[in-house]
Formats: sequence, structure tokens, C-alpha cells
Amino acid sequence: MKSIVEVKGKGKKSVPPVLFVHGAWHGAWCWKPLMDALAEKGFTSYAWDLPGHGTRESEGVVGLGIMDYVAELESVIDELALSRPIVIGHSMGGIIAQKFLEKNEARALILIAPCPAMGGSLLLPIKYLRQPIAAITATLGRKTRIRNQQMCNRLFFNDISPKKLEAHYERLCPESSRAIREMVFPGFKVKSAKITSSPVAVVAAGKDYFFEFKRLQKWAERYRYDFLSFPEAAHNLISDPKRYGLGETITKWLNKKLLRAAGSTS
Repeated sequence: MKSIVEVKGKGKKSVPPVLFVHGAWHGAWCWKPLMDALAEKGFTSYAWDLPGHGTRESEGVVGLGIMDYVAELESVIDELALSRPIVIGHSMGGIIAQKFLEKNEARALILIAPCPAMGGSLLLPIKYLRQPIAAITATLGRKTRIRNQQMCNRLFFNDISPKKLEAHYERLCPESSRAIREMVFPGFKVKSAKITSSPVAVVAAGKDYFFEFKRLQKWAERYRYDFLSFPEAAHNLISDPKRYGLGETITKWLNKKLLRAAGSTS
């Protein structure tokens, strides 16, 4: 059963709702800091756990692929009766959001440290070779997990207190190896040209373990997406949006795009 988290925007500002899509191994809980930051600027937002994640971990993730997660996103939008929401996806949530936009509409799309349209680069399998057990389960097994706090720190952070690292690690769950394969290996591509009707921003972290900064920058330039860079941040910059000004940057971008859209229809 879906458990949808809602954070209401403060004030009387009328802005479109925001729907967050979390990434691999995580759950709706990872969005709370950014949801609170956007609420201060008047945005009401929603987040939910993908099947087998967070409060739904008992459902299991074995066999689930990216399109299963896309179907869940479509279902949540129907359940909330949202009309063209703003969709924000992180990491795997970024590729889910892009696949959603192939056949659906959104007011705007923000991709944070995302798996790009063409999938992960060949550097990821090379990195996996340094961790053979993790590499086998991530690419050939049925499900994969973050094995310890050291691995959690290496993949998601570059500077976090031991207490916060432990708390974050304890909330992680297994991920479907099928979904990981679809992100890493060629063949599962997004028809990027189909989502240019919506404003798109690509948020890149300079110290991202998974998706290289320059690769995301070139991708954004190719499709004329706005590129929002955070050179000192790691993959999970959403965990502390105030530290790098992520919340402020996103709200400024959204307000600019929404005002421009309103002006074009008036």
C-alpha cells in the first residue's frame, strides 16, 4: 500500500504541486529536507515509497524494473489527482522521471544527480570491479544492497558526520538488480527529444560517485536543458539542501520558469 508524504507550502502563494521520485536503495524519507526547504517558498510537495522501498520494504524488489517504477509514478499522480505536477527525481528517480515524460506531461522536470537519458557510463562497471561482490550482486543477481557504512559513505557522501552516516545507512533497503542493470548497461534509453516541451533542469554534483559531472553537463548542453552545478557536492546533496544552496537554487529556477510560462499564456 502506498504511503504518501505531504508537506504543505507556507503562505497563500499559488504554485503547482511538486512530486518527488527517490532513487535506488532509498525511500520517501530522503526527500524531507528538500520538501521542507521548498515549503518555505510556498511549494506543496509529495513523496512516496517505490515498491519494496521504505515503508514498503516487505513487498520486495526482486524482478522490478524501471518501467514498473514509472507505472507507480503514474498511479500516484492519478491517486492525488495532480494535473501536470512539477516532477523532481534523484539518481534512479531521474531516469524514472524521464521515462514518465515520454508519454505524460509535467509542468517542469528537475533531475538531481540523475541517471542520464543514455544510461550510466562504462566507468561504473570499472568502479564495480574494485568491489567484486557488490558488482556481481548489482549486475547479475536478483537484488543488491549497500553492504556497510563505509560503502554508504563512498557512494553517497564526501563529508558527513558519523552519526548522520549511521542514521542514513540504517534506513537504506535492497534494490532490484534488474533496475540497476537497466541504468548501467546500454539498451535502455530515453527518447530525450520528447521531453523538451517541458522546462528541464539537470542538477550535477562535482563529486558524484555514480554520474560524472562533465557527462551530465554535455548531456544538458546537447538537449538545451538548464544546467545547475554544485562542484563541491556529492551524490546525495539532497540530504542537506541548505549546505550547498540546493533548495534556494531550485526555487529560483522554478519561479523563473513558472513566471515565464504564465507570461506566455496571458
